[in-house]
Amino acid sequence: MAIDPSGRPTTTGIMNSKPNVPQAPNLKGLGKPQTKPQPKPQQVPVKPAAEPGSLREQFPDASETEIVLAERFKTLTDEDKTTLGQILSPSVVTALGKMLPEFKPVMEQIGSKEPNIILPVSTVATYAKLSYGLDNDEEAIQTFITDVGSKMQQVAQSEQPMEQQPVPPSQPMVQQPQGIMASPQNMEQV
Repeated sequence: MAIDPSGRPTTTGIMNSKPNVPQAPNLKGLGKPQTKPQPKPQQVPVKPAAEPGSLREQFPDASETEIVLAERFKTLTDEDKTTLGQILSPSVVTALGKMLPEFKPVMEQIGSKEPNIILPVSTVATYAKLSYGLDNDEEAIQTFITDVGSKMQQVAQSEQPMEQQPVPPSQPMVQQPQGIMASPQNMEQV
């Protein structure tokens, strides 16, 4: 509490100035859907000195972006690399190679040499539901994948030579006699 020049008590603090009143928030957008603000990309700290055995030491001419991407690539699991290998068809490698030319050789090594056919899940689900007479999308897609996989396995097995094909335990493999001399027609009984 303070006393002003006229002797009256005051609780405003500083004399002869207006109190600081904050402005009311703008409520015009209230009730409208709001978009989330995009987070700012994290800036990578620049390391001036190379650590022993680091990528900077191995590749002294690489840019900082290349080093950061290479470090991130090292964190991928084998499953991640397999997934990338399945989608990195030649056309995808070419498109990404235009954006990241430094990594085109790596992508070519990981990627497939065979082109991909990309179908929306809804297309596969519709086809599978019609083909298998199912109503559930997930069940139809799983049935489709199982069917395609089993047919691919049948094709792979039919391409194996006879000696390599597995024989079920209930049907032992019959040994054939070797050569013409072992034929029953040529055997003399003494």
